[in-house]
Amino acid sequence: MSSQNPGALIVLLLFVVLLILFTVMRKRWPASLRSIRPFELLGSAIEQSVETGERIHLSLGTGSLVGRESAPALAGLSILERIISAAAVSDRPTIVTAADGSMIILAQDTMKRAYARARAEGRYDSSGGRVLGATPFSYASSLPSFLDEEEISVHILNGAFGTEGALAAAFGEQRNLFVMGGTDDIQAQALMYATTENSLIGEEVFAGGAYLRVNPMHRASLQAEDVMRWLLILAVLAGTVLISIGAFQ
Repeated sequence: MSSQNPGALIVLLLFVVLLILFTVMRKRWPASLRSIRPFELLGSAIEQSVETGERIHLSLGTGSLVGRESAPALAGLSILERIISAAAVSDRPTIVTAADGSMIILAQDTMKRAYARARAEGRYDSSGGRVLGATPFSYASSLPSFLDEEEISVHILNGAFGTEGALAAAFGEQRNLFVMGGTDDIQAQALMYATTENSLIGEEVFAGGAYLRVNPMHRASLQAEDVMRWLLILAVLAGTVLISIGAFQ
């Protein structure tokens, strides 16, 4: 990769250096994050669900574990860790669903580790990770009965969705659940935005770990991304100026 595209390698190395730097110096340079309403409301929704004895549902979407579409689901797994730590005392454990079996295996492993960190290993149940349907619309069509039977009160969508994502969000809104929806597909984002008040837009889908304080590196990654963004902007402006004055002729 370095011989074909050294610039990409330099950018990657610089990002890793910034990530480590901001993680180590997090107390001296704390991250300042803008307000994102869905994440602010999620904490109180989880608390209310625990108090009322209802369940929390996290959907990792209809994508597979292999390829680009796995990215939002992996971001959803960081949210899962925070949910379990907050709801470990609940009599009705959190349920995770997806349309891909390998994604559920990864979710089950994440749940097991999260319960162990919360010192509640006995509450872990592998049936908390389920495949609802093998295709996008068979998955979405299974949600109405699932939400009713499991008495879900918090319905979180953080994964790869197509147009079926709007259906998944709408089923929760129809039942007056707390719905938070996010995906990396632009069309699905637009549909979720029109369907639910608590929708995640753009890079907010990948910021759950930072806003929910799952791990210091999550916040450090946002700081590193901001620095890299400004460096790239400055590089583009500098290149434009140099070309305009004929520096490369």
